[in-house]
Amino acid sequence: MVVALIAFHGLRTGHLRRLLLTDLRDGRLHVDGRVILLAGPVRERLAAWLDYRNRRWPHTANPHLFVHYRSAARTEPVGHRWVKLAIGPGLTATTIREDRILNEAHASGGDQRRLADLFGLSIDAATRYTATVDHPALAGQR
Repeated sequence: MVVALIAFHGLRTGHLRRLLLTDLRDGRLHVDGRVILLAGPVRERLAAWLDYRNRRWPHTANPHLFVHYRSAARTEPVGHRWVKLAIGPGLTATTIREDRILNEAHASGGDQRRLADLFGLSIDAATRYTATVDHPALAGQR
């Protein structure tokens, strides 16, 4: 579920940690003033995660989407280490997010506004990603 939210929707670690159950409504994620329509594979993983979460910690008062054995007894978010462990070795949230944004930059033909809207980027940040589209050093690598 963690990797799916990053890989499909480019969420940052901080967003993942702070997500509340109430941020997910009607197949959409509400984060930082954005409403993100969840991709089908993300919705499938979400359903599986919520089923597991409810079976494992049926009486937790923790309002966060992600909990673990220690945070289930409190109302605090999971830590950065938990997210890192959930992603697994050899990858980072930043690497997955950057790859997703680069993929969208190329798929959209360098549409900066699209990147800004989809991933909550500033236009300056979106420009850095779209500068890779049609870059001579990357010719032939698609």
